[in-house]
Amino acid sequence: MRITRYPHISEPQFFGCVSAFIDSLSGELNAATMSLRRLAGSRKGSAFAYEMTLDMHRYGAMIVLDRWSTLVGAFGPHLEIGRHADIIGRADVRVRAAEEILGRANLLVDAAPAYSEDVVEACVVAFQAVDGVFAEERAEAEQSGGLGPMLPEEYKDARRIFLEDLAAR
Repeated sequence: MRITRYPHISEPQFFGCVSAFIDSLSGELNAATMSLRRLAGSRKGSAFAYEMTLDMHRYGAMIVLDRWSTLVGAFGPHLEIGRHADIIGRADVRVRAAEEILGRANLLVDAAPAYSEDVVEACVVAFQAVDGVFAEERAEAEQSGGLGPMLPEEYKDARRIFLEDLAAR
């Protein structure tokens, strides 16, 4: 990841990365949910394109979590932020919890013979739970996003770079 090659990042740069992380994770989870809903009632292998899309997004969410963990691991111990300090302090716990939830949802999908309504709804609830694990990160992204054009350039640049890092998977 290019962003981890920086010698350090500032608070606005970090919060730009928070925003990129939340948007990317939510995007992957929403896309996985939509794919699952399209597959509802189908047996495995009957809608290959939708199944590939589901796989791309459910594993894409895992990649986003891994990249977030890498970023926080690289900069978190050296970064002092004035607000939302638990974003760094609880990052490991939150990532592990989200990975556990996603892992169990993935096992459920993989083990099921079909995309029954029960399997689909269980996974949708799991995806919502993962999104909820990062409520503080979402609150920060929404708070910062409210500044719109008044956001510092370093926030926007770090957000762009982290988004590019996530897209380069």
